[in-house]
Amino acid sequence: MTCRARRKKCNEQRPRCEKCVKSNRACLWPDEDDLFDRRHRRVSKSPRLSPKSPELTKTGRKPSVTAQSATNRRGQSLLVCREICFKTDLFNSAMFKSDLEVDCMRHFFDGFLPLLILSNAHPGFYSAYVPEVVDMLLQFDGLKDVALACGASHLHLATGSPQMNESGLVYYSRAVSKVNQALNKIDWSRDDYNVAVLLAITFLYIHGAFALHTNGDIPKHVMGAVQLINLQYAQSRKPPLARPIHRIIWESILYQMFRQTVRRPFSVGFQPDFDFVARAEGVLQSLTFPDASPADNSPVIGIPLDLQKLIIEVVQLCKSPFVPRPEVLRDLEIRMKHWEGTILEDGHCIKQERHTSLMSTPSDRAGVFYQHSTSLHILAASLLLDWVSRCHEVPCGAEPHLPTPCNSWQVRKALHIMRCPQANEDWLRCYLGSWPSLIFGYAVDKPEEVALIRSDLQQRFQKLYSSEELLFLAELESVWHARGIGH
Repeated sequence: MTCRARRKKCNEQRPRCEKCVKSNRACLWPDEDDLFDRRHRRVSKSPRLSPKSPELTKTGRKPSVTAQSATNRRGQSLLVCREICFKTDLFNSAMFKSDLEVDCMRHFFDGFLPLLILSNAHPGFYSAYVPEVVDMLLQFDGLKDVALACGASHLHLATGSPQMNESGLVYYSRAVSKVNQALNKIDWSRDDYNVAVLLAITFLYIHGAFALHTNGDIPKHVMGAVQLINLQYAQSRKPPLARPIHRIIWESILYQMFRQTVRRPFSVGFQPDFDFVARAEGVLQSLTFPDASPADNSPVIGIPLDLQKLIIEVVQLCKSPFVPRPEVLRDLEIRMKHWEGTILEDGHCIKQERHTSLMSTPSDRAGVFYQHSTSLHILAASLLLDWVSRCHEVPCGAEPHLPTPCNSWQVRKALHIMRCPQANEDWLRCYLGSWPSLIFGYAVDKPEEVALIRSDLQQRFQKLYSSEELLFLAELESVWHARGIGH
């Protein structure tokens, strides 16, 4: 079964086959149930429960959550037969101890994993992602635990099940322990195993983006991932982007560092590793799919790397209590003007409505989504830069603070774009949208504008079931209440 999951021909030598001996993998053989012809039984059959398992209680399943997620996700339709076979073999293996684990892992693959790859990315990323994750689950048990944690915690948010919440935290704690043990014996001659450990760390911080209880752990997991990928870059003999999953990991770490840096633009907190940022930008210049556009080759970040770098620089000025040097501001303003020239023009929604037949293909929809995402990030960064410039023209106090609301051109244009229905479904199902919404939420001063930002974050939570949307909304509700515009 190990060879089947790795797409290798097995010589069926017992007790360990030749390929498992050479690769130092656990050699898993099917039990009696697995030897039945799978055509005559249901794919969803759960493995037999272990009498020693502490998790014998069956969970109440809500297939509608998983089914709806799978149906809504464009990438799900791109699954090829071999991936379905891998997942079937995985669920029929002996690695799960209970129906609870099977339910959590199924939801991880069908309801959670699809949310992590952007809808406008090249379909090759998602079709390669699933078998790679399955392969690494068999290599590192800590990755299995964090996958169970993500599946359980996401099911808790989707269904309100207390059992899923408790199970998610148990799996998360177990995964952290196994990752720490693995980090004590990192050896890049075992390249694939260590990539599995690195992938597990990325899921640890992603778990924090979805689960309130572990949200505070995100920074330490991000910095741990940075240290490990720097070690990989220095010691591994393989190229950094040898396979699509490697690009997904590099982009994930870079994006999460960006996210933690800009999350609170007016308070001193997380500091990015600029050496890693520069290295990652260099590594990611090459395209995984050379026949596709740079936008299609970005499975996680979803905005140009130069724009991401500019936003980080602007936010760093927002956090600083010191007056920026005039030449620094001028340089940022010149670069910002360039990006402002690429923002969607007024009336773009009307033009798209007149050509709805041209929006029917996935590539057309992906192009609109990319334009919306990039434009809103540019407008949010431009607004922050204006705030920095104005704040330092007058005494603003020794500590960074939240600026007063303003009816700026950036806010007006951003709200106009957010009302555009063309990319609404893809936009609301995307984690990229919450940071621009947070920044515009700081700036709005009218009840109808507050209602739009509130609705955007609420709908995104209902699509993603990510606790970060709730954290952003709670922060903005406090700001709006203090300003007397909350309702």
